[in-house]
Amino acid sequence: MTEIDLHGFKHDEVENKLANLLILHYNMNNFPVKIITGKSEKMKKIVRETCEIQGFTIDDFWNDNPGVIILRS
Repeated sequence: MTEIDLHGFKHDEVENKLANLLILHYNMNNFPVKIITGKSEKMKKIVRETCEIQGFTIDDFWNDNPGVIILRS
């Protein structure tokens, strides 16, 4: 599974950079994608909103780690 680790990213950087990475991995057929958000609720919210805007499905049922978001295409 492809991983995108957001540790070290600032909140204001994530929206644009994540959108670009998701499109890149989608075009390369690298889904599902595991996005490592860490514990920050603000980061999780930004990631969820960005994924929804881009039209990706968040798979909350498969995931048991609160610091990770799994996406399906």
